[in-house]
Amino acid sequence: MLEYLRNWLIKIETDYGVNPVIFAIIYFGGAPFFWISIYKIIHGLKTKNTNQVRLFGIVLGITTIAPFVYVALFGKNVPFWFWIFAGVIVIYTLYNALVRMKKRRL
Repeated sequence: MLEYLRNWLIKIETDYGVNPVIFAIIYFGGAPFFWISIYKIIHGLKTKNTNQVRLFGIVLGITTIAPFVYVALFGKNVPFWFWIFAGVIVIYTLYNALVRMKKRRL
């Protein structure tokens, strides 16, 4: 099983020019910054601190799209379905973040 997974990851890197480990590190490494940003945005909305909301909104956006920017910059021959999948993840993440912020604000 581990050998199959290892071969699959090597094939992804060879076929698409993207290291799946780096992608995963960027994706999961951004999670703490994502959640801190959500907290700070909600706090900024409650205290009406627009600078805080703006700053952490930018951090939230960067952490959401960073792994896909990595693929866009270094990937080659990336299938179209990946971009659909990436778009759905980004849109769902931003939608979910906005819903959470709106709930906390009320």
